[in-house]
Amino acid sequence: MPSMIRPGRLSIALVLILLAMLVSPRPAPAGEVLDRIHADGVVRCGVTASGIGLSEVGVSGSWEGFFYDFCRALASAVLDDPDAIEPVEVDDIIRFKALAGGAFDVLMANTTWTIGRDTALGISFADILLYDGQAFLAHKSLGARQLSDVKDGTVCVPGGTTTIKNLSELVAGLDGHIEAVDFNSSEALYDAFFSRRCDLITYDMFALASLRQTRANSPDDFILFPDIISKEPLSSVVKRGDNEWFHLVRWASRALVAAEELGVTRANVDAMRGSSVPEIRRLLGTDADIGEGMGLTNDWAYRMIRDVGNYGEIYERHLGESGLGIPRGMNALWRDGGLHYAPPIR
Repeated sequence: MPSMIRPGRLSIALVLILLAMLVSPRPAPAGEVLDRIHADGVVRCGVTASGIGLSEVGVSGSWEGFFYDFCRALASAVLDDPDAIEPVEVDDIIRFKALAGGAFDVLMANTTWTIGRDTALGISFADILLYDGQAFLAHKSLGARQLSDVKDGTVCVPGGTTTIKNLSELVAGLDGHIEAVDFNSSEALYDAFFSRRCDLITYDMFALASLRQTRANSPDDFILFPDIISKEPLSSVVKRGDNEWFHLVRWASRALVAAEELGVTRANVDAMRGSSVPEIRRLLGTDADIGEGMGLTNDWAYRMIRDVGNYGEIYERHLGESGLGIPRGMNALWRDGGLHYAPPIR
């Protein structure tokens, strides 16, 4: 007699076959953004004038800083040229509309990842580059050393940011009277503070540290309060809808963290291509196909490390002892008490 196959068993078998066909490895399409980058030969990077160390036009007349180095890393990964970048300067007011409208490919700036922004603006946060928090810089002549010492004063605050909401929630619970004065451009904000239209200025801590070092005639005349009143995870951001580009931007920064974890540096990256450590070989494209799924050659991470260094090197160059002199703190690797952690490269 012919074997009897129950309908239920047959449907399960068919489902398994179909699933196997759907998940079979296949090259991913390059995606609209990556196609445009290859066609034009540049990565269009949205940048803000956040200050020396973070992102600013340097003495050479070119953009430089911590965030800008991640633009350079992307250009190395995609085009094998860290200088193949078209910087598009935006401010805090227009940055999200400009990105969602396609004015540039990626926003690399001190931009806080929040649920409202991530779900309602047509953009996607790719990866946290810097853990920061909202702080206060004060004129030393105010006579205050921390926020609780301020009983009456004015605070300059940037418009169009999470900073205003954080400040309003804080002020509501204070005993003293603090008046917020908001500005729609960074230059107007900084000019107002240093001309003493405000007693204090509030912004991300790294931005304030840069501001004191680079904009003040005498940095010792200003005091950075120890108060940190918020969590500000500063992330790269892309326009929603192009999954290949989103994954490339996310894994570019994660690969630089992985490089630091594995001890791969700008100085030794060529020698490390001969390493016998499997994860190093995968990271540098010696073994495994880690580029095909993003439309890249497998040595894309090698090119980034060769041109800009690993995460720790970028931090040290701009924000550490060679730059603003800010300890790693939360931005150290997980094994050193920080928050940075790379998913497995496999």
